[in-house]
Amino acid sequence: MLEFWKNEWELLLNDLTTVKKTIKKMFGVKEELLMLNIATEEVAVDEEKQVQEQVYENDAIDHKVTAYFGEDIDTVRQNTSGDKTQHEVLRGYAQYFKPYIASHEMCNSAFRKYYDRHVLEIATSDIPVDQLRIVQNNVDIFIGGQEVFGDNGQFIDSRVDTIFKKVGEAQICKMVNILHDNTDNLVNTQGERLFAESIHYMVDNGIKIDKDGDLIKPIKTVLEDKLNSVHTSLRNHEDWNDEYQKLLSDERKYLYALNRIEQFETEQKISEFESKLESISLPQEV
Repeated sequence: MLEFWKNEWELLLNDLTTVKKTIKKMFGVKEELLMLNIATEEVAVDEEKQVQEQVYENDAIDHKVTAYFGEDIDTVRQNTSGDKTQHEVLRGYAQYFKPYIASHEMCNSAFRKYYDRHVLEIATSDIPVDQLRIVQNNVDIFIGGQEVFGDNGQFIDSRVDTIFKKVGEAQICKMVNILHDNTDNLVNTQGERLFAESIHYMVDNGIKIDKDGDLIKPIKTVLEDKLNSVHTSLRNHEDWNDEYQKLLSDERKYLYALNRIEQFETEQKISEFESKLESISLPQEV
């Protein structure tokens, strides 16, 4: 008998619940779905927890930022520089950095000193990406002849910066592409390396840039000097060894660059002549 009344009571409660829901629907009363809210809150908490637990994984460019700038990725990701993070700025500079094949420790030390000296300009993106890339990718050229300074005593001469600032980014890019054709379409590696070699020679030998900031004349002088030096060495060299083949390679490199400069100068003269012709007004018929 007791079981019968228990069943009847449960049926009554179920009927009352059904009636209650029907009345709420009739009068437009929205039922608070507490379990649904709880589930949503749990999902939100779980998602937030996953984001917090997610660890940023360094890629190849991040490894360059660490190796060449000596910066901690987690730190630079927190620091801001204008409308970017310091991490984004440094990645923009480091994207095309090359590993040091020769004199790794000396090159790395010299570039770290260069970075420390220019860190504020780099943070505000005041140094062109092309300039920093040329310096980093060719540190071995810029520290050439500094072996006597001992371990980690090498540095990049400040006169290199003076030349970069005097001529400007546009002149640098133009000169790089004149020296060698760009086979990569992204970075003219060979043109930049010959440019770095020319700038280093200019600094070491006191070759000045004219007031107009044009680089063609001084770099042409550098290449002619280097070619004459190669020819002298070839005449005094008798053995067909690696050094002799290196001299032949240098001869081809300097001749090729000088021919490209001559081609550019010829095209420039033709263009100037055509402009003068166009500026001459023809006499009008009466």
